[in-house]
Amino acid sequence: MIDSGLKGIFIAIAFFFSITAAAQITRIDTVTATDVNLKPSQFRTQRLYMYTIGLKVYSLEEFPKILNQTNPNDLQNTVLNGLFVKLNDNQISYRLSANYYRKNISFKNECEDCEEANGRLKDFSTRIGFEKNFIYGAVQPYLAFDIGYRRNSFKGDVKNASSLDYTNPYEVSTLKNGFSMSPNFGLKVSPISHITIAVETGITLLYSYEKQERVYNDAGRTRTFSQFNKWEFLLRPVSMLSLQYNFGFTY
Repeated sequence: MIDSGLKGIFIAIAFFFSITAAAQITRIDTVTATDVNLKPSQFRTQRLYMYTIGLKVYSLEEFPKILNQTNPNDLQNTVLNGLFVKLNDNQISYRLSANYYRKNISFKNECEDCEEANGRLKDFSTRIGFEKNFIYGAVQPYLAFDIGYRRNSFKGDVKNASSLDYTNPYEVSTLKNGFSMSPNFGLKVSPISHITIAVETGITLLYSYEKQERVYNDAGRTRTFSQFNKWEFLLRPVSMLSLQYNFGFTY
């Protein structure tokens, strides 16, 4: 049996080690530090919204060729002529759009010194498609593809473009109904919550059925009809600059 003196020594040693171990533990809730600087996150998480409505503010693009105009590749500026809606599903958005444009135009037909046409152009198109985002962030690049229907019409008068007696003046009416396919590339930026600004560039492949009617200014008011099926490749450097409003917050 261990005597009482030796037992006291063991108790003293155990008490010493318990004090030493306790000295190594610091309660962090009692520490005050003046050099701790917690920085907010430098990464911005883009909010996701279920729905989007948008306004086509501006575009710069080729329009379908009218008659045998000499400048079909000239680019047309349009302003505030389209609306669209989108259903957003993670990185894919499904979209439906409609555009309408009308303008009084003048152009040379057949050749620069042959005929001059003056009249009213009307162009309507509706498209359905999707866009695929590459990343989430303040700036989002994306690819888009649309298919749709396009109706293009012109009604006006055609006369000689110079002193050359090239043609008997006539009234003309043209109508195109076509199917379109449009691949696009775009960038979106969201400067504030709910608001997005986007710009797209792309091309359109148009297959159309066209009817032309001419009524000549002769004694008999001679009338002729023509019909065509044709493919057209339309360049769209700025297919759409849009202002969008997002709603239906998902997280």
